Amino acid sequence: MLDKRRLHGHGSSPCTLTFAVTLAVFCCLSIWMLTGAPNTLTTMPAQVTVPGYTLLVPDNVSALPQPYSLSELPSSDETTLIDITNFRFVINHDPCNRTQPLLLTLIHSAPDNYAKRQVVRETWGKHTSEMIVLFLIGVTDQYKSDVIEEDRQYGDIIQGNFLDAYRNMTYKHVMALKWATYHCPSAKYILKLDDDVFVNIPAMVDFLKRGLSPWGARRLILCDPLSTAAVKRSWRSKWRVSPQEYPGRHYPAYCAGWAVLYSPDSVFLLYREAQREPYFWIDDVHITAKVNIP
Repeated sequence: MLDKRRLHGHGSSPCTLTFAVTLAVFCCLSIWMLTGAPNTLTTMPAQVTVPGYTLLVPDNVSALPQPYSLSELPSSDETTLIDITNFRFVINHDPCNRTQPLLLTLIHSAPDNYAKRQVVRETWGKHTSEMIVLFLIGVTDQYKSDVIEEDRQYGDIIQGNFLDAYRNMTYKHVMALKWATYHCPSAKYILKLDDDVFVNIPAMVDFLKRGLSPWGARRLILCDPLSTAAVKRSWRSKWRVSPQEYPGRHYPAYCAGWAVLYSPDSVFLLYREAQREPYFWIDDVHITAKVNIP
């Protein structure tokens, strides 16, 4: 259903890293459940009879409360991105005003990754009535005019006013959660991806409708869970983290960020907590480990 690879444009080098995640493997998942205690999440094992999430069906969809309320956020939240207090969307769109998608797909990209975005647009990301696909980027002076022209042509770019840099990935991830929270609360499911991931859309839609529910879910996060990952200290590693940045030797359990499927209430909860946490540049850890998830 999901295939992560280095997508490349015509004439460039082929992929050097490929691995596939089938539906069976993908179901080795993290399911987190909001407990009665405020602001806490508890890891729940996947169970056949008593899952830690709720699937919406016609009998309960009207009885359950709305997934979240923006009134739970501080009044300054809309213009705040973690420690950026003057945040705004440089480029923005509101496609969810016209439809209520089964799947909102938010793809982390970079301004210079035009070729990867084109691969998505020309293959699995082609528009369907059940899915919205958007690319999230930061700003760079070098590609400013190119990005404006690309968005004028395709209308599928969301850009925030932070520098697009490797150590700013957490801004991009939290921006994705912010955008979904404010601009697409009607989405049944939200899929966060890297721009080198291939999605088998027929299999994904079938999984959402038949494996889960076409009406959506609550308290749901599906991902590739990582546990006891060692903190990199070597200067040769691009993931090096200093003891001042993170004093522990291992990270708590967290979701690998290349593909994460959320229900909208989970997006809101993770977004709210990520906004409160001090900035940590490894976004997977900041979003799904540092925010009080065991």
